[in-house]
Amino acid sequence: GGSSGGGNSGNSSGGGVGFIKIIPPTTGIVGVAPEYPLPGTGDYWKGVFIKDRKVKLSPYKLGKTEVTYELWHEVLTWAESNGYTFANKGKEGSHGTEGAAPTEAGKKEPVTEISWRDCIVWCNAYTHKTNNAESECVYRKSKTDIAVLKNATDTAACDAAYADMSKKGFRLPTEAEWEYAARWQGSDKTNAVQYGDVWLTKLNSASGAKDKWDTAETGEVAWYNVNSGYKTHPVGEKRANALGLHDMSGNVWEWCFDWYDTIAAENVTDPQGAASGTGRVLRGGCWLINANGC
Repeated sequence: GGSSGGGNSGNSSGGGVGFIKIIPPTTGIVGVAPEYPLPGTGDYWKGVFIKDRKVKLSPYKLGKTEVTYELWHEVLTWAESNGYTFANKGKEGSHGTEGAAPTEAGKKEPVTEISWRDCIVWCNAYTHKTNNAESECVYRKSKTDIAVLKNATDTAACDAAYADMSKKGFRLPTEAEWEYAARWQGSDKTNAVQYGDVWLTKLNSASGAKDKWDTAETGEVAWYNVNSGYKTHPVGEKRANALGLHDMSGNVWEWCFDWYDTIAAENVTDPQGAASGTGRVLRGGCWLINANGC
């Protein structure tokens, strides 16, 4: 688990958040080495689209905002009376009480204090609730055992989760989907570099920022330790990125599906990360992180 989970769920026709359809180039995103200083020296600063690697992504949808506590709690309440179990009931932003009813003042704040396992079970519950059926649930026990994952306290089953991408339900983005959505600029060259057929925001910048991390631009798009007042804020208050997505940097971390691993250089289509690992990917930084961490 992470301290401030609560990602943007992908892939659905359902309501509740508002989704952006993202159509990556069929030619793939071709990696480029940064020719500008990064905030740190570790390989992870270079992201998913590393030099000469080609990543092809299928079209997908991403929520315009982080999942609000209001939506989280609505689905949670339904789920708990329909066979779903959570390890953590979630909190309203940085100052809420676990599992409490949403407040008028804080219901649009993002849900926090939820594990990756809680997220995949919640995504299945949201799909089930929205479709009035389990048929489109993405997360299953395995490719052969297609039982829907409903218990976030069953750590072994959740950690072995199989994501059936033929389903139309809600899910977490993969790390490659998250980064592409955070950095996409189309043909806008402002503070961007060309990766194949598209321009992506430079790696030393927050999502949607028009300048590097150590400038005032970070505060235009992100709630972080300089401007957050050391608390979360309602989703969608900061300027959106080029796709119309908010808070991809700052406010709360987003969970991705992938196990954390080093990025291999081979060309890939719809990568989902390593087959196993010790932790799941978090991206985007949060309200208590400094600008380079966002």
